[in-house]
Amino acid sequence: MASGGHVDRIAAEFGVHFVASTKRADGRHQSKARRTCAALLKNHGAAHLRLVLGLINTEKNRGNWSAPVITAVSWLVLNKPQWVARRDFLEVFDSLDLAQFLLKARDINPSAPTVTLSVLLSYEFDQLIKSQLRGKAA
Repeated sequence: MASGGHVDRIAAEFGVHFVASTKRADGRHQSKARRTCAALLKNHGAAHLRLVLGLINTEKNRGNWSAPVITAVSWLVLNKPQWVARRDFLEVFDSLDLAQFLLKARDINPSAPTVTLSVLLSYEFDQLIKSQLRGKAA
């Protein structure tokens, strides 16, 4: 079983500090998603949690430490291993604006933003890969 201290230490490696769910996360280094991260740690291990947090911890996307974003990125990593294995995965993933996609997901489906965000990220990533392949073929 994952301890709260372990999840806190892993998050701290990425500069993330958890705040109580009753408080507002102020700043790019605070998150209320401790339970989400603890569940990922318990179900998929420390390496998976580190990969997910590392993908979010880019200059462009840092600060998107919400549960829907963390869960959607985890889903992408777990369900699209062929994408993660790509040499250009990090470059392509980093071109995604997670904050904009979360806003779009909440607008499209306010009752299920996590699932909607997962679908949007998957679709956009697929389109980016296809456009790169077309560019290389030309």
